[in-house]
Amino acid sequence: MRPIFILPSVILISSCVLGPEPGSPETALPSAIRGDVAPHGISFGDKAWRKVFTDSTLNTLIARALANNPDLVAATYRIEAARAQAEISRAAWFPRLDGSADAATNYRLENAGESYGLTGFLSWEADLWGGIRRNNQAARANLLATESQRDGVQTSLVAAVASAYIDLKNLDERLAISRRTVESRKGSLELVTARRDGGISSDLEVGQAEALLSQAQITIPATEQAIAAKENEIRALLGEYPGGITRGGSLDSLSSALSIRGGLPSSLIARRPDVSAANQSFQAATAQIGVAEALRFPSLSLTGQGGFISSDLSNLLEKSSGAYSIGPQLAGPIFDAGAGKSRVKAAQARAKESLTAYQKAVQIAFQEAADSLNAYQKTGEIIAESTKLVTSQKSVSTIALDRFQGGASSYLEVLDAERELFTAELDLADSRSNRLRAVVQAYRSLGGGWK
Repeated sequence: MRPIFILPSVILISSCVLGPEPGSPETALPSAIRGDVAPHGISFGDKAWRKVFTDSTLNTLIARALANNPDLVAATYRIEAARAQAEISRAAWFPRLDGSADAATNYRLENAGESYGLTGFLSWEADLWGGIRRNNQAARANLLATESQRDGVQTSLVAAVASAYIDLKNLDERLAISRRTVESRKGSLELVTARRDGGISSDLEVGQAEALLSQAQITIPATEQAIAAKENEIRALLGEYPGGITRGGSLDSLSSALSIRGGLPSSLIARRPDVSAANQSFQAATAQIGVAEALRFPSLSLTGQGGFISSDLSNLLEKSSGAYSIGPQLAGPIFDAGAGKSRVKAAQARAKESLTAYQKAVQIAFQEAADSLNAYQKTGEIIAESTKLVTSQKSVSTIALDRFQGGASSYLEVLDAERELFTAELDLADSRSNRLRAVVQAYRSLGGGWK
């Protein structure tokens, strides 16, 4: 049989594929996410981020971050690198053509001669054992994993901007509470001072009023410092230099735009970028088992070369100077001291490691989803009770001040009531922001708007 006729036979036998077929891991998932409430309208887990974060100011900040954040840009470049690697693996399916040109002077004892050559080399490896196919599958899975990782960076970025903005709005509210409290306590200090000057109150009560005022005044620069740091943090997320951040409405308006609706099937977890990336990494590692197994067997290549060889440069391209050769080449390991077998074992171990990483990612995903839903529900209850507490403390503070003015009690009652009211108002503001952050964490834990 002529070597050229070997090609069809090689193609026919290139159908054996070693190693397990890559696929999603078989993992038993809970039927529901703990803490899910009854379905109501469109599932929160099905919403894209623009449908979740509908506040116009926050929406604008997120859009700026997605356009400029350096981590997200870097993740996009990693996708380009993985896509190029997949194209490199795909090229192994096709023949390779190389070329060379040479000129030499051959010296002998009696005379010297010249030779010139112009040669092309053609090679093509038959995928006898499926190693090329498995390598392509691995490269494709790695590309998909990289895309999922980029989606994960985006989801985390959206959540980070939203959380930081909520923190900023909370700090604004705490600053407003502090300033309002300072003005109130200044009035109390003036009252106590006037009563002392009139011989009704003592220096002790004036000192208590001054201490109460200073307590509130200290919180103002501390909160302003935290606000500036939070603004700089947001600007960094936007890929910008430190500076101020434009605000939107109050926490109340933001709260009306951020809520969780029920109907959260456990299948949402599979859409999480980190879970999807772990899935693809497992498939890539599984495909590499086939690549390692294929290396243990002989490889069959069809090689050929053709060109022109002449001792006279002027006759190099003449028909009589042409020459070619073509034929198969079979090569493989005869003795490698168990290296091939060990490569397979290593690939199998890496696949098992990837499976464990996938299972861990799923477990963490369910935990985070359950925690965020529980936080959303419980912070709602905390807000309700905190609101009642603030109302009660305002009443107590008013009564204590009236009693002090009427001479029925000392300023100590006013002091305690004012402190409790200030703390209750700050705690209420924190609880409201915690509820909003729970929405953000639920968004991230459920896949970040998979659409």
